Amino acid sequence: MFGHRGVKGHAPENTLEGFRVAKDLGVDGIEFDVHMSRDGHLVVIHDDDVERTTNGRGLVRDMTLSQLKMLDAGVKFGKEWKGAKIPTVEEVFSQIEGLKYKIEIKHGSSVYDGIEEKVISAVETAGVTNRVRITSFDYNAIYNMHKLKRRIELGIIIRGRVGWFTGIAKRVGAKWIQANYDLLEPGDVSTAHRKGINIGVWGLRDGKSVENCLRMGVDELTLDYPEVALRLIKRKAVHKQ
Repeated sequence: MFGHRGVKGHAPENTLEGFRVAKDLGVDGIEFDVHMSRDGHLVVIHDDDVERTTNGRGLVRDMTLSQLKMLDAGVKFGKEWKGAKIPTVEEVFSQIEGLKYKIEIKHGSSVYDGIEEKVISAVETAGVTNRVRITSFDYNAIYNMHKLKRRIELGIIIRGRVGWFTGIAKRVGAKWIQANYDLLEPGDVSTAHRKGINIGVWGLRDGKSVENCLRMGVDELTLDYPEVALRLIKRKAVHKQ
């Protein structure tokens, strides 16, 4: 069970404050997004630009880390979150411990030169290789990760039927497909499992979608409101006793 961008439904996304809320809720891990600053730092933010989630304007890639750190990444979510900052990947590893980390690389080396190597270095330096999965819509980035370090778990994010992407997953070295719930159909999970690929699902909104995923045998869920799934799983465990 992963909290989406920390716990996007309850706290500012991709902030240390949000990650702490997710941990307190009892998630297994946190999902977050990575770009690279102008001076080569791995920064945790979803969009290419800073306008939606901070009080600043401009592209992440055009700003230095010190410039990004001057921005407020919490105030647009709510006044009580004023002062939250854009964290670095290293800060997440050092300050949000004991969880799994699902890292989405927003763009690979075609946009951020050498980002794959930098992510691997950060993961290894923090000693969290066995608790990390790297995912992306940029399949070249995933293939580059596969060539660089086979021990790190990899996944591709898709919009479409799972069966269309199993071959791509195999070619780029991904053992996971992260699928959109709205496009998931009965049989997709078993199709992937037969080919040795696990299925994680994002875009879930309510208890019914969680129930459907559990019924289909989905391997992992990523939610804005993870407590919905946590309650269902706990209730099912009690009923089995």
